[in-house]
Amino acid sequence: MMNFLKLAFRRLFRKGEHAFTRIISLAAGLAFGLLLLSEVLYYYSYDSFYPDSDRIYVVHENFKMDQSSDKLESHPRVSGAIAPGLQAEVPGIEAATRLNSLGDHVVYTEDLNSYDANISLADEHLFDVLPIPMVSGNPKEILKSPMTCMVSQELADNMGGNVVGKVISIKNYPDKELTIGGVFKTLPENTNYTYDVLVSMVSTEQFTWDGTNNWMGNDRYYACVKLNPGVKPADLVPAVRAMQVKHQDIEKLEEEYHGIVLQYSFEPIKQIHVNNVKDMIIILATIALAVLFVSLMNYILLTMGTLVTRAKSSAIHKTCGAETKNLQQMIFSETIVLFGISIVGALLMIWALKPIAEAQWGHSLVSLLNPYVIIPLVSLLVLLVFVTSYFPGRFFSRIPVATAFRDYKQKRGRWKLVLLSFQFVGATFILTVLVIVTLQYNNMKNADHGYVAKGVYYGSTQGMDGNKIATVLHELRSMPEVESVGLGFDVPINGASGNNILSMDGKRELFNVADFYEVDANYLSILGIKVDEGDDFTSNQAVANDVLISKKGAELLKLNNGWTDGVIGKQITVTEHGSTTIRGVFPDFVVRSISDPDVRPSVFFYLPEVKFEEQKIENPSASFNIMVKAQEGAQDGLMDKITEAFNIGFPLDDAEIKSLEAEQLDAYKSEKGFRNAMLIGNFIILLVTIIGLLGYTFNESARRRKELAIRRINGATLLDILKAFISDLEFVAIPAVLLGLTGAWFTADKWMQNFAFKAPLHWGVFAACSFFILILVALIAAINYTRTANQNPVDALRQE
Repeated sequence: MMNFLKLAFRRLFRKGEHAFTRIISLAAGLAFGLLLLSEVLYYYSYDSFYPDSDRIYVVHENFKMDQSSDKLESHPRVSGAIAPGLQAEVPGIEAATRLNSLGDHVVYTEDLNSYDANISLADEHLFDVLPIPMVSGNPKEILKSPMTCMVSQELADNMGGNVVGKVISIKNYPDKELTIGGVFKTLPENTNYTYDVLVSMVSTEQFTWDGTNNWMGNDRYYACVKLNPGVKPADLVPAVRAMQVKHQDIEKLEEEYHGIVLQYSFEPIKQIHVNNVKDMIIILATIALAVLFVSLMNYILLTMGTLVTRAKSSAIHKTCGAETKNLQQMIFSETIVLFGISIVGALLMIWALKPIAEAQWGHSLVSLLNPYVIIPLVSLLVLLVFVTSYFPGRFFSRIPVATAFRDYKQKRGRWKLVLLSFQFVGATFILTVLVIVTLQYNNMKNADHGYVAKGVYYGSTQGMDGNKIATVLHELRSMPEVESVGLGFDVPINGASGNNILSMDGKRELFNVADFYEVDANYLSILGIKVDEGDDFTSNQAVANDVLISKKGAELLKLNNGWTDGVIGKQITVTEHGSTTIRGVFPDFVVRSISDPDVRPSVFFYLPEVKFEEQKIENPSASFNIMVKAQEGAQDGLMDKITEAFNIGFPLDDAEIKSLEAEQLDAYKSEKGFRNAMLIGNFIILLVTIIGLLGYTFNESARRRKELAIRRINGATLLDILKAFISDLEFVAIPAVLLGLTGAWFTADKWMQNFAFKAPLHWGVFAACSFFILILVALIAAINYTRTANQNPVDALRQE
């Protein structure tokens, strides 16, 4: 075999081998295809690093969002008492744990250095279910001790290394201090639940309302269970039902609400992420395989073309005693060499694309180096080497010896057109999908969201001194570039939590709303949200806790309560807010993003500016957003000025200001990244297709050179010749293009199902893409055939 490899290296860059062309086209296809496939395989590796991960399940809560719906919604969060209840009362559960995320925060060390960290509350059973190696400390003891925490090794290293016993504080909870009791190995990136700091669950009341003993309500706990060997989730159903009957009085609730109210299910932890991205898995895998397939077909086409020129070499080997298997081994060794060089080139391309890939996937490329990714990819590469060497090797070994010495020429091989047609299918498919993805992205990005984002800036008061809020507001309003300043709990692009509107008698939940909580009188005008019916909060009659409701919510109220005279001035009861008066109705707007909209009705509650300030002074951990609307035509640098004004209220000058317009655009980064990935894939496939088409037409024009010469001598014009030769290609290209369009339609339709708002799949898009490919085929063929047809016919016929 070593001799064959040496011969392969010697032949590599000989004239007529087209080695460089084959390597470039194969390397480009491998780079893009393997990158996409590695991401697909990476999805299947999520949470597989936990020991006994096949026995670990995430507890889901299945419930009705509102009583007007028959559909059960599934949510991967439960009430605080569920996890310990399952461990105590359900046989078959080996261990159970719960986490309660506090979210992303800024933490300070005693020397006032700041660090970004994701913080979660966790109980002492966490490492019984989801164990992570410890660097130092006893996790059970740490997670049982009040105001004690442990941090990841990465965070500990950033803090200086030896952190055990040190005290840290959280920006949003300036009066709380945590003692670091241990350090755990940093979580791998392929996990559904991430954290950098774990705080003992017994410290809950120091940071948020303590619902650890709640059997219903406050459904914010991520609960996981580890089942005994051989136990399946279905085996737990009777015991779980008994637990609900005992602690939730579930039978009474079901009777009152006329049906199922609440159930629990157990989802395999390794399937959670896969289920969330299953459509994307299909799409990415389809595109990756299409690129790889086109690249391989092009490689085989070019390789077969070069083997024709080596017909005499085949005959010489055979006359010297070489057998069929020896010739196939020769081609196999050449394929290994070319593949090896191409793989190195592909890896270099992937490394060059590393920043783009990491920004798109949201994780480092190093995290792909795990068995779930590497083993299938290596197996695939072995299969590709075998396939791409077998067919050329079989062809090479079967060239007849007798004809090889008589200037062997390939017959009119339909197989070449078949290989080329596959490339036309792939090029049409990925080009059409690219155009549709681009249209959808532009449609979402430029769509009217129902509120104004341009020129709106906001920043949180987390960690701000409540006594300085008035000064900050005054400073902002004194800026000539600022049009208006307001206060609000959150902004539409971040979404909203939920509460229920109750029936008039208070016994039934009518429907769930996206609750934006409190806003002041300027909030809606800053976002350009106008009230269609009634008054907004600028009216002198507005009082604290008055509510504005979206048009969809108003219609549901009229329908459920039988109101025929509108909703303005009516009293309603909303969970967490109590009784409130409807002040006005505003048009529906997009909550979160068009790609992932929250379609519930939305509500705003009124709170005067002075009340916001009082709440912050009384409770330093409370937070809200200060909203700033810039004057039209405001110059660059305004964000820096706003940040300076905010820093008046921050002891460490660490205010963070965001542009609502930029955040809105950032909400579509996944779609933008997918579009960019498609753009790269389209470039690669078109490049490979053009290379293949050039190779095919070059070989064909050489093979049919005498035919071209005879046609010219007999009076055929250049146009006549081009028509005859290009029609042969288009005869194959048209069905291939139609097949590619069909695949693109199914793929785009599948992808579009992820969006509530869709760009129309107009026939003109498919027609334009097909014409582009067909014209490209005709143009490249015309260039090559024109060059041959313009040669002197005498030269072509001289050897006859």
